[in-house]
Amino acid sequence: MGWAHAAVAMEEVLGLVRGFVDVLVLAGGRTSSGAAATWSSDEVKKALRWALFFEEVFKDLRVSGHYEDSAGELDAALVELTSSPEFPKGLAVMRSKTLSTARVLVIRHFLKARAMCVENLGALLEAVVEMDIDVICASGVRNACQEYAKSILVMNSLSFTQSSNARDVGLPAGSDELYAESMGHSQILVKEFLEGLDSASCSYLSERGLGTLLNSVKKNSFDDASNKLCTPAIPKTSRMVDEFLMWKQWRAKCLAYLLDDRTIRIMSGASLIFKAPKEQWMKMFEPLKSFEESSQNGLVEIMELCFLGLISRQWNPMIEGFMTHTFCLVPISKQYADLHQLLQGTSQDKCQDKLLDLQEEDILEYASQSLRSKPSILWLLPPVLTAAAVPPRSTMFQTYLAQIDRQFHEAAPADRKCCCRGDGIEQHHNCEITERIRCLYAFHIQQPHLTVP
Repeated sequence: MGWAHAAVAMEEVLGLVRGFVDVLVLAGGRTSSGAAATWSSDEVKKALRWALFFEEVFKDLRVSGHYEDSAGELDAALVELTSSPEFPKGLAVMRSKTLSTARVLVIRHFLKARAMCVENLGALLEAVVEMDIDVICASGVRNACQEYAKSILVMNSLSFTQSSNARDVGLPAGSDELYAESMGHSQILVKEFLEGLDSASCSYLSERGLGTLLNSVKKNSFDDASNKLCTPAIPKTSRMVDEFLMWKQWRAKCLAYLLDDRTIRIMSGASLIFKAPKEQWMKMFEPLKSFEESSQNGLVEIMELCFLGLISRQWNPMIEGFMTHTFCLVPISKQYADLHQLLQGTSQDKCQDKLLDLQEEDILEYASQSLRSKPSILWLLPPVLTAAAVPPRSTMFQTYLAQIDRQFHEAAPADRKCCCRGDGIEQHHNCEITERIRCLYAFHIQQPHLTVP
């Protein structure tokens, strides 16, 4: 049947959506020129009135019984509208359901704006309170201010969970929208405040938990190393004890990077960056590349972002895999030989081929091209990150192994990455080269399901 609103044509709604998006961009804290935005209470009211219009349209459709068909046709048009390169990517998920609770979207944008300051927050509060009092006055209540204050005092935060549990108790589809319609602007604002506090609390507790875990891993590893001299020497097992203690220190060092607050923040940023079209994030990297002439720091930072973006999909299982990684006494020479067999496609432990998604393909292509002329950059990246991000049997994997090979045969003294004497791999013991081999072996041979496809 399609769009069936009696008073508003779908083309008119689509046109108003474009204007509504401009309002939301302003509410996001930036003007069209990119400068920080400041708001007055009148501007906030204007945005909320836009939102009320959309909510009323969809309320009418629900009352008339034409919501599903109308929303379906409008959503198809919104998909085409939001796919335009000029459409703000942060609002590309706008659909009928979003517009049905448009006031929530508006208030959320105002609260999350980067340009939030005392003046802007004051304007938001003033607008919300005045609009709710106007509604109370329109209902015929004599003392509107007293009635408003009473409604705020009896506001129960537990009631805000009603919408999220609607489907669990058997309420029909659209209960979220119906519940949002019954809320005043102040209730929506308080609800968003509470959710923001919950989110901040969870983030704080997560950071504390990561810090505790990281400190525990470090302490456990280094305590074992410091107590090594106190361990009675048992000739038959002394080599195994040494290898075990080195393995614990290696695992602790890997986890120290993976669980570090800086790493978590960079990975979160990388996940957001690479959601944008490839052309956009490539342009964003150009200023960093300009530092390459004086130093390699710019390219190192870009590669770290790329590699963290590549492994973000595997992050949780990778951490779990490392936490449960067990000690296995395999000589470093055997580990290195197995890695070369993997490159040749003859290793019995090689992982099954998996498919990269489009985003990962773009990241990998960009990283490969950037490293083609400067493969030595790989030595400046954390071994655990490089091992996890480099796909098996890829050109980058081959380049990385070639860089390690050179350390055994061709590297000039100035290019050596460790102080071990001799060229043979057996001469290397607990150095950066063995650390990188151990990381590659852990990801590509022992736990290949944790690597980038």
